[in-house]
Amino acid sequence: MSTVAMGWRQNVLLTVREMAEADRLSVVAGVSSFALMSNAGAAVAGEIARRWTPRPLVVLSGPGNNGGDGFVTAQRLAEAGWPVTLAMWGDPAALKGEARQHAQRWQGEVKALSPSVLEGAHLIVDALFGAGLSRALEGPVLDTLAAAGRGHAPIIAIDTPSGVMGDTGEALGAVAAAVTVTFFRKKPGHLLSPGRTLCGEVIVADIGTPDAVLDAIAPQAFENHPALWMAELPRAGTEERALQGHGVLIVHEASLPRESGGMGDTLTRMRADARRRSAVVVIQGRDTVIAAPDGRAILHCPGPSTLTGKGADGVLKAIIQRLLAQGMPGFSAAAAGVWLNGVAAAELGAGLGPTDVPQWLPGVLRRLYD
Repeated sequence: MSTVAMGWRQNVLLTVREMAEADRLSVVAGVSSFALMSNAGAAVAGEIARRWTPRPLVVLSGPGNNGGDGFVTAQRLAEAGWPVTLAMWGDPAALKGEARQHAQRWQGEVKALSPSVLEGAHLIVDALFGAGLSRALEGPVLDTLAAAGRGHAPIIAIDTPSGVMGDTGEALGAVAAAVTVTFFRKKPGHLLSPGRTLCGEVIVADIGTPDAVLDAIAPQAFENHPALWMAELPRAGTEERALQGHGVLIVHEASLPRESGGMGDTLTRMRADARRRSAVVVIQGRDTVIAAPDGRAILHCPGPSTLTGKGADGVLKAIIQRLLAQGMPGFSAAAAGVWLNGVAAAELGAGLGPTDVPQWLPGVLRRLYD
C-alpha cells in the first residue's frame, strides 16, 4: 500500500506530535487556534446534546488546551439551558492562549477539582488531559476520576480519557468513558489496548482542519479499511504464482522485542520487529497490528474470539499467501488478509471455528468487488 491509495486520508491515525503539526498547519492555512478550540468544544457539546436531554452535568477541566475545550463545552451547554457545573485542576488565570480566552468567556463559577464536585451529576465531561499526557495521574485528578469511575454517571472524554496515552493506548490511571470525542483523526491509542476499551464509542469531529495538511505530515499509521488496499486486491481469476521469500510473518506477543527505554506498547514493538526481520509482520490478538520495515503500520480493531482459536494463525496465513501468490504487495496483502479474515469470522454462526472461515470468503470478496 502506498499513501497515494484512494481513501487513505480518511483512515489516517495521527500521533500526538502529528496532530500538533496539523493544528499548526491549519493556522498557517487561515484557521485560527481560537476557532479550532471553539469548534472542538462545540462538537463535544453537540454530541452530548444529540444523545441526552438536559440534566445536571459536570465538566472537569485541566490546565491546558484540553481544559480549554472543556470551557467551551460548558459554555455551549449552559447557553442551551443545561445545568452545568465546572471544576478545574489549577488556576484559570494560569491558562494560556486560546484556552485562557475561552475560559474568560465562562460566566459561571469555577470550582476547585475534588470528588465532591461530582455530587448530583448525571453526566461527566472529562476535559482534564488529552492524548499528549505522558505521566501517571495523581492527587485530586486521580481521586476525582476514580470517584467518577465508581459512579453511574456516563463519562464523555475529550480527545482521550485522561490518562490514556494517544500514541500507545497505555493507561496511567484512566477510567472508562462511555463516549470519546476526538478531533480531525483518531490517534493510535484509540485502537490499542487498554486505551481502546477505555474510550467507549469514539467520535471523530470535524473542527475545520483542512485535509490537505496530511500531505505535508505524511503519516505512517492507518486504521485498516478496504480503501487502503482495494486498488491492489487481485480480481477473481488472477493467475497465482509460486512464492519465494514473500516476507510476511505472523508473530506472537512473546516473540516481540522490548524497545530500549521501556516502550512496551504493541505498535512500537511491532515496528521494531519489522525492522529487525526486514519483513512485514502481523500480530492478531489483544491488539491486531500489521507493520512494515519502513515504519508504516496498520491497526485493525480485533474481531470475534473465533480469530484466536486453534488453527486461527494457519487460516490467516493461507489467506495472505494466496493474495501474495496473485501478486498483491506484502503490506497490502497482510492488511487485506486480516480484514477479510475478520469479516468472514464475524459472519460465522455459533459453534464454528477458524477453519470454517474460508467457506465464507467468496461471499465477502463478492461484496467487495460489487
